[in-house]
Amino acid sequence: MNWSDWFVIGIIGIFGITGLKKGFIFSIFRLASFFISAIAAIRYYPVISDMLMKTELFENLKKSIYHNLIIRQDMQVPASGGQVGESAAHAIVGRLQLPGFLKGTLNSRLPGMSELIDGGRILDAISGELARMVIDIMSLIILYVLVRIGLAFLKVILRGIAQLPLFRQMDKLGGLAFGSLEGLFTVYLIFAITMLFSSAPWFHGFYEAVDKSLIASYFYENNLIMNWMFPE
Repeated sequence: MNWSDWFVIGIIGIFGITGLKKGFIFSIFRLASFFISAIAAIRYYPVISDMLMKTELFENLKKSIYHNLIIRQDMQVPASGGQVGESAAHAIVGRLQLPGFLKGTLNSRLPGMSELIDGGRILDAISGELARMVIDIMSLIILYVLVRIGLAFLKVILRGIAQLPLFRQMDKLGGLAFGSLEGLFTVYLIFAITMLFSSAPWFHGFYEAVDKSLIASYFYENNLIMNWMFPE
């Protein structure tokens, strides 16, 4: 085990202890608001994504990713055409710090052999698809946060209900269970966010630690959020 494993355990533990202290009612509310926010974000993030794709953000992200791929010496590819170009594209994707299922999705989204005729076009195609994925993830996170903020106002009503003697006696173990479950999904969300930096050289140490970990690697390779967004 390394620091990334303890990070995962710590996140789940913190949420579990918080749930224990908050109690069953507020834990249920936190969990319900989490799922409501997550479902709303998953259902409607394409709307936000389509809007962002029409802004300069997409081109800026694409240029930044393209630059990161260029400066990495192991990403240099020679001029090529046909099946050689497609093989070169798959080789580049294979070297990216991404989970296996996401690499498969990226490969399936690349254009045909006729368009992958040289190194520049290969990197441009990969950069474009990575930028699209980044915007999708950003849209999901933005919508999730906005819905979560809106639901936070309901806490005022629940606070009054929680003061009733009957609800004060609720078993704290219920809060612990719900808090731990929320922590579990938070780990998935954090790993989804880290995928935004898959092409950044300065993030290599993080991916190396996760790859050598015992627990964190499982959550990273089997991310429920990313599996839903980018099915193979």
